[in-house]
Amino acid sequence: MPAKTTRWKSSAFGLVVACIWPSWTLAQNFEIITPTETSFEVSEAEIRVGLSQDGCAVGHEAACDLLYQRSEYVSTQSHKHGDRVTYSWEMMVPSDFKYNTSGGYLRTARLVYGSGKSLLSFNLDMETGYSLNTKTCFGPEGFGEWHAIEVRVAWDSTKKKTLKDKTPGDLVVLCDGVELHSQSGRPNISADEEVWFALGLHGALNLADGDKAEVHFRNISIEKQ
Repeated sequence: MPAKTTRWKSSAFGLVVACIWPSWTLAQNFEIITPTETSFEVSEAEIRVGLSQDGCAVGHEAACDLLYQRSEYVSTQSHKHGDRVTYSWEMMVPSDFKYNTSGGYLRTARLVYGSGKSLLSFNLDMETGYSLNTKTCFGPEGFGEWHAIEVRVAWDSTKKKTLKDKTPGDLVVLCDGVELHSQSGRPNISADEEVWFALGLHGALNLADGDKAEVHFRNISIEKQ
């Protein structure tokens, strides 16, 4: 049976998410990859994203492999060397969030190469909370509240000739207005690579009993300068 995905265009969102997506983004197409019909829901105020307790339903096989399932949307507008882009969103992890499944990270936002490999990914768990690498954006005490995340990138492939050389490459992450990560003055992409933005959940294929892997997003923006 062929894999099933839902392709959304600006006309498909209509007035429902016009308040969420900026005008530049509204002109683009997005691919929604979800394990079930109800794993991805859009309302006037926010987007709810969840994982399935039992993996992919029939017709949604594109969202699963042998180990993982994904419920996320990916911009079909990629970025490459020379692009300056700001990716931003607000997210809320419900107070009753549970993810006790072993054998893999629960990723909640990614910058992804064409190969599917993640260049940058945010992780979510019950002990650390929402984090990037080993740095915490907000802990479990921040569940049930909205938080603002911003990733500013100057994509650049310029090679450094010496260790002291600086390039235009820049990648800065802010959480609730506080700098969480900064990587400047060095290449952050190869000359022939492209990067896509994926927002949602990427986690274990089969969840543990009692797990509730769900997050909410609003005020999502991809702005190219």
